[in-house]
Amino acid sequence: MDYLLGLISGVVGNPELARLVFLAAVALSSVLAVVTFGMLIMGLQSPVQRRLAMIKRGHESLTANQRPVSNLHLLLEQVGRHMGSGEERKTSATRQTLIHAGYRSASAVQVYWAVRLLLPLLMLALSLLALPMLPKLSIALVLLIGAAAAGVGWLAPAIFVERRKEARIGRLRAAFPDALDLMVVCVESGLALPQAIERVAEEMAVSQSELAEELALVNAEVRAGIPSAQALKHLADRTGLEDLRGLVSLLSQSIRFGTSVADTLRIYAEEFRDRRTQAAEERAAKIGTKLVFPLIFCLWPSFFLVAIGPAIIGVFKAFGKM
Repeated sequence: MDYLLGLISGVVGNPELARLVFLAAVALSSVLAVVTFGMLIMGLQSPVQRRLAMIKRGHESLTANQRPVSNLHLLLEQVGRHMGSGEERKTSATRQTLIHAGYRSASAVQVYWAVRLLLPLLMLALSLLALPMLPKLSIALVLLIGAAAAGVGWLAPAIFVERRKEARIGRLRAAFPDALDLMVVCVESGLALPQAIERVAEEMAVSQSELAEELALVNAEVRAGIPSAQALKHLADRTGLEDLRGLVSLLSQSIRFGTSVADTLRIYAEEFRDRRTQAAEERAAKIGTKLVFPLIFCLWPSFFLVAIGPAIIGVFKAFGKM
């Protein structure tokens, strides 16, 4: 507190006025924080307000198998709904990124923007609380630390979602050739394409749960009346795999012209597996280049110390005797 008061006094120039400004800021912040969180918590605890929030988020009723939504989740939804981005194009791009990362709920965009807007404020508050522990700092350095903390809080959710998206797409890409092989076996045994997709989803539920869930969604869309080609196109959009768009096009042509779906799946499974092998070979070829930096910064200093160190000690001893 004394540190912040000293900063304000340095800016204002009058100790009495600085003390009044500091007390007014603390009182106003405390009142606003208590009133805001009190209204939000009381509103979410009210059965009527909670029911209205549940209807707004698209849940008409909760069954016994569904987990009840926590107050924190509803709070983030309301904050994101009021403070999130209003641009339709930006919202659509954000939703697509979240779907690729595995967040498919209707409120994922609102929760994402709420976290992205509240986390910088939290990081800024933590940095201000940590400033008295540091030695005397100038105003410019204090502002720089606050801006850096707010920037970290703003970028951290985006980086986390992007990393999760890349990891999920990588797992789906690695598992899809096996799913195509299983589809070939199912189709050649006499099953139609929707039944083959359902069977593959059941078989891969343990080993590849994410891909099994996506295939189960395809089967659910087909049962709801959506054409198979459109359901597969939705699969490509949800997973973010560009290679699946070619498969969707080939399967659509096979269904339209009556050609063998099994042959199409077999050919594309081989191509998909070849691409996976080529990607693994490419990563293996990059290992030599990536090992240059550890060799330079870790092994070479120790090598020079062992190889040249005794000679340097001998030279120093020789010159010392002279």
